Amino acid sequence: MSPLSPIVETHRPTSVPPSLLSLLYSKPYFPFSLPVLRRIQFAEKFADRGGCTSHSRVVHVYHHPGARDPDRFVTGYVDLSKGPETQVWLFCSLEIQSGGEEGRVWDGLLLRFFQVAEGLWEGGRKKKILVGSIHEMVRKRMINLGMGLEKTALAGGQEWEFDYKFVFRVADLPELEGGMSDKRWEVEGREFYWDEVRKGDVGLVKSRTAIDRQEMCRATLLMVPSLAVRLGATGEAVGWGFLGLDGTLMSLHVEEPYRRLGFGKAIAIKLMRERLHEYGDDGLGAADVWVENTKSQGLCRAIGGKPSWIVSWGILDLESMQNIKL
Repeated sequence: MSPLSPIVETHRPTSVPPSLLSLLYSKPYFPFSLPVLRRIQFAEKFADRGGCTSHSRVVHVYHHPGARDPDRFVTGYVDLSKGPETQVWLFCSLEIQSGGEEGRVWDGLLLRFFQVAEGLWEGGRKKKILVGSIHEMVRKRMINLGMGLEKTALAGGQEWEFDYKFVFRVADLPELEGGMSDKRWEVEGREFYWDEVRKGDVGLVKSRTAIDRQEMCRATLLMVPSLAVRLGATGEAVGWGFLGLDGTLMSLHVEEPYRRLGFGKAIAIKLMRERLHEYGDDGLGAADVWVENTKSQGLCRAIGGKPSWIVSWGILDLESMQNIKL
């Protein structure tokens, strides 16, 4: 076996070896590995509600024990049946190391990972797939390697769809104010109450977001943990938020007449404090915020979030891999 030849493991999300989970949780990989960990945890904990499918696999690509740097690996959650939602989440230990003179090693690992991912699909050839929460160092490596990685429609005229990965310590989240720690409370003479997002709310939720892809289909919105603020007099939802398949705060929104009442912060705090344990017990939350969305960044900072690295989504042309020569 060549020193550059990687070993490949594939596992069902409900039977990932504890040793692999421990690796992802170990320093210095954690919390950079958080998106993949959360997606695996969601698949396992929510399996009976559709958290994973028969096509879902966890792929781990690494060097054999004789390699000089056995800690070089790529681990990802793969489900090519989930388009147009995110089909691949990956963590590459390149995220916390320098490519240096061993760049060819990283190239081999990344290429092998996506070759395996493509080979898992038996429903006809997939030409393009959506890869999510890509660390910027990994994105650059993929492009330099010659992978046909395209920006998403959300990027518009921007160079790319860059997001800050905000990380929160749940224990440090501020307390809810203005009576919002109760089930029902009043603001300016109007009563509001907490609830979850329900079937009748999905149309409104989808109409208020420009994100027409990851985690935005009806079934997924009703499967992931959610929270809604409802107007007591009518029961209508006036604010809402979700924890995504990878545990990130998602689609946080408050209707215009009810803004500046603290609802957005409260939804984010309550979701992470009360629902993140359904994924894992490590005490960390996260949010992906567009680098130009200063308003949402301000909300994240106000409740203790710290921008820790840059991620993006990209559309990978699988046919481009056929022309790559290592």
